[in-house]
Amino acid sequence: MGDEELKTHAFPLRNGNYKATGNWYDFIVVNGSKGILKEPSNRNIETKIKMGEFGEADPEIFKTTGEKFYNIELNYYGYDFTELGVVSEDGLKITTKSMMGVNVLEWVTEEEAEALEAEGDPIEAPPGEYKIQPDYLGKFLWITGQPG
Repeated sequence: MGDEELKTHAFPLRNGNYKATGNWYDFIVVNGSKGILKEPSNRNIETKIKMGEFGEADPEIFKTTGEKFYNIELNYYGYDFTELGVVSEDGLKITTKSMMGVNVLEWVTEEEAEALEAEGDPIEAPPGEYKIQPDYLGKFLWITGQPG
């Protein structure tokens, strides 16, 4: 294996679910060079994943991971947005820096991913602190007139 091949295959990325912490999405499901981001709104975004060397890492990433260079690139379909990061040597952790700051993606089992997805609130009827009283509508205030 040549030096260039070694650089692109030095850090194994595992297939499966990576739980996102500090990011705008909840999970990324990795399958080879493709991924699917799962947002809290249940929307899925396809992602292209590249492994290699992508330049010098941000100082915060270096402080967190100890790696001097980015070794993963996440490209989001439908968005003109690319995120660079560092994959740990065992492939269980991805650390990225985006507009949200430093984000960590940790590999979880299928069962853990299902449990984490199930613990969210239903979008159709989110819980609230108010007592549900469908027969009592309360008071209405109607304000009319021109603005200003």
